[in-house]
Amino acid sequence: MKLIHAILGAGAASLLPSALAQEPASFEARPFAISISSEVRPVAELDLRYPAQAGMQGLEGSCDVTFAVSPTGEADAIRVGVCSSEVFRRAAKTTVEQMRFAPRAKALDGANMKINWAFEEPALQTASLD
Repeated sequence: MKLIHAILGAGAASLLPSALAQEPASFEARPFAISISSEVRPVAELDLRYPAQAGMQGLEGSCDVTFAVSPTGEADAIRVGVCSSEVFRRAAKTTVEQMRFAPRAKALDGANMKINWAFEEPALQTASLD
């Protein structure tokens, strides 16, 4: 029995370095921009985040989202339509879920929103020699 455990342990240990080698050694944070265009505007500032998996892979993307706004101002019936990646699809749904809109007399159906995630290029720096 001990021999089986030793063999299994050695086999698992031999897999560990190769699994770790596939992980990125370091992730350099890059400036990014998340832009939202919509016919309805949230009433509060959002804590927008770039999807970590997309950031590590250097992916940019966008999604079209359709949703309803309840009389209390909450997003409801969220449907993510055309989207550049599944990573951004999940982020789009989460982003709209956290939004709050102004209360209204009756629900608004079919609000449209486009969310774009992109990396910002660092500002071009120039120098001159006198």
